[in-house]
Amino acid sequence: MNTNSDITTPLAEKIAEMELKLEALEREIAEISQPAANDLKKRFDALRIEEKALKRNFEESMGRGEPDSVRLAKVEALLRYMQREESSVEHEAHFLHQAAPSSVTLAAQAVSGMIDLYRRAIHRVLGDSHPLGQSVFVNQSTDDLAAEYGLETPPAAKSSPENP
Repeated sequence: MNTNSDITTPLAEKIAEMELKLEALEREIAEISQPAANDLKKRFDALRIEEKALKRNFEESMGRGEPDSVRLAKVEALLRYMQREESSVEHEAHFLHQAAPSSVTLAAQAVSGMIDLYRRAIHRVLGDSHPLGQSVFVNQSTDDLAAEYGLETPPAAKSSPENP
């Protein structure tokens, strides 16, 4: 006949294994684009809540000294349910990874490609200088501006009341 301590060790191992599977599943769901992963994220959040309840029930059962066989049976039933639900969510996540990308993803990739093409074209035409992104007045003296743009007299030296 099995004693309760013989049951609790494999049960604790199964709970730790379930936690590792849930962490891997969380990473996989995070890789799926958001519109497709909404339902999976909700189901995964419910699994996380059930995982906390499972741990709490198991720890309470172990904390009372000799574990109660009825309570351990409930913990095992919850663990089996979580394993089935985790397997179902994992199956759907694998399916969504194989699915074609959503239209939002395709649009974002197209825009990204167009921006890259635009940058390469600008670089080819202008080279390393970017006159559209620079101000003419930053870090330049009046003499530099007059020499580069052909100003005859500096703007401050134009006609003023003291200067006829």
